[in-house]
Amino acid sequence: MVVKLEDLFIEQLEKCSTEFRNQFRTIYQQLKIVDKPLEVKGIYRNNLNKKNYKLFIDKSRISLNFDDGVLIFACFYYNQFFDADN
Repeated sequence: MVVKLEDLFIEQLEKCSTEFRNQFRTIYQQLKIVDKPLEVKGIYRNNLNKKNYKLFIDKSRISLNFDDGVLIFACFYYNQFFDADN
């Protein structure tokens, strides 16, 4: 499957710890070799929109959009490392 990262997601990912980014990197590599997002642990389908998925890493939640074999990391629903003051 083709995996793409939106610019907003990359900006949000940069605020995360090294450990979190390493966990993300592992999931990212797994997604590149599977056919469907649900084949990777921690990913769940959105019941209201069948093309939208959620990825849970620790306390953070990430929005994924899947269409025609392309998975796009859109943005964080919740980023545990985000500080509203920054």
